[in-house]
Amino acid sequence: MIKEKLDGLIKQTLKSLGIEAKEILLEHPADLAHGDYSTNVALVYAKETKMKPKELAESIRFALLKELAQDEIGISKIEVAGAGFINFYLSPKFFADSIAEILAFGENFGKNESRKDEKVMVEYTDPNTFKVFHIGHLMSNAIGESIARLFEFSGAKVIRTCYPSDVGLHIAKAVWGVFQDKENYPSAGTSLSAKTNFLGRAYVAGTKAYEGGESTKKEIDEINQKLFEKSDLELNKIYDEGRKWSLDHFEELYKKLGTKFDYYFFEGREGRDGEKIVSEFLKKGVFEKSDGAVVFRGEKYGLHTRVFITSQGLPTYEIKELGLN
Repeated sequence: MIKEKLDGLIKQTLKSLGIEAKEILLEHPADLAHGDYSTNVALVYAKETKMKPKELAESIRFALLKELAQDEIGISKIEVAGAGFINFYLSPKFFADSIAEILAFGENFGKNESRKDEKVMVEYTDPNTFKVFHIGHLMSNAIGESIARLFEFSGAKVIRTCYPSDVGLHIAKAVWGVFQDKENYPSAGTSLSAKTNFLGRAYVAGTKAYEGGESTKKEIDEINQKLFEKSDLELNKIYDEGRKWSLDHFEELYKKLGTKFDYYFFEGREGRDGEKIVSEFLKKGVFEKSDGAVVFRGEKYGLHTRVFITSQGLPTYEIKELGLN
């Protein structure tokens, strides 16, 4: 790589001037009018050589030009600028050769084994069941998939994971909305897109209702409690169907996006595992009860108090995270 070659050449030149430099700063200037690479080594080592930075920069430049006359690495011009910066300009031949190399390697250009024998887990996308897959999830997918592919391209074993939300108040809101529009409940033959659109409308209706009055808020909170307890057969049926519609819809989208997850961490499952941990350590005094809730007093550890189980007996996000361990 040109940067590594240039780095080595600069260090070699500094050594010829009696300067031992283990590391040097070689970066792209903010303004490309100042070259393709720039270094401040003359400013850094001027005091050591008892020279003015600009004088040292000129000495380095002259020595580099002599070296480049013997070993052409793709530099067309070297300039000293400002107080003593040294700017390097890449040659047209360098760019032409680079393009030819890229075309020769095709899709394998840049492939390497710098991460060989490493195992990397990348978690991304994390959509919510019963809600639409929105631009935020798409952005997360694009970033996560890019990171996963970069690691794979560098030789790592990549495990793609997703952490979808399949429990919580948002589902209770959607289920409430479903009950308000039961006459339009999708039949078995309805398209998956129509089913998820129906859930999206139900969620919007439930969200507005939840914020619109205490009686409706209480009703939705009760649905949330029953869904958590799985104590109502009709609610359970709507939940199971809606969850499946959402997950099937997500899989359709992942296929279009070129993503295939190796593992899913569902909040519902992780929450149950987290509850077991909290229950165990509640007996050991790590957690404590407070006004009907289960909390962790973090102040003595330099943290702050966090609620893990609400006074209604519902798990918080913290307990779901705990279940991942």
